Amino acid sequence: MMSQENTENPALENDGAGSGSEGDLNNGSRAELEQLKEENRALNDKYLRLAADLENYRRRAEREKSELLKFAAENLIKDLLPVLDSFNQAIGASACGSAGMIEGVQMVQSQLLAAMRKHGLEEIPAVGERFDPNVHQAIQRIEDPECQFETVAKEFAKGYVLNGRLVRASMVSVTVPSK
Repeated sequence: MMSQENTENPALENDGAGSGSEGDLNNGSRAELEQLKEENRALNDKYLRLAADLENYRRRAEREKSELLKFAAENLIKDLLPVLDSFNQAIGASACGSAGMIEGVQMVQSQLLAAMRKHGLEEIPAVGERFDPNVHQAIQRIEDPECQFETVAKEFAKGYVLNGRLVRASMVSVTVPSK
């Protein structure tokens, strides 16, 4: 009867003989499984890095696009600044002109400035301010013994900033302390 059991269950026949090769197979499978797990971790890490790089690229592209749109009007503003200067000079020189003409020129100047401000243009304060070489361009220097620090005395051409970026520095004369 035992022989019948042994023939029905082959695992019982090779009870002692097959355990060595089965252990080798098991160790080989484990090593292969560990290798596959390590490859999976490496690929997952690579995927996460690539996903992060892609997200950083998207953010950078969006920021660059935003900057481009924000300053798209810069060249137009630069082209219109001489027109604005002409208005400023006409108003200054119109003391001997008629009041109606002066008023009309001032209205046009105000409209032009309002339109430019709508697009982010701001005037740089100058006269009476402390001289700042980042926003003022000195074209004249006046020594004054009573002056304690460099101060803008006169503005020849207004300076402008577009959305925080310098478009043109103010052309100014500067009072400086005497030595």
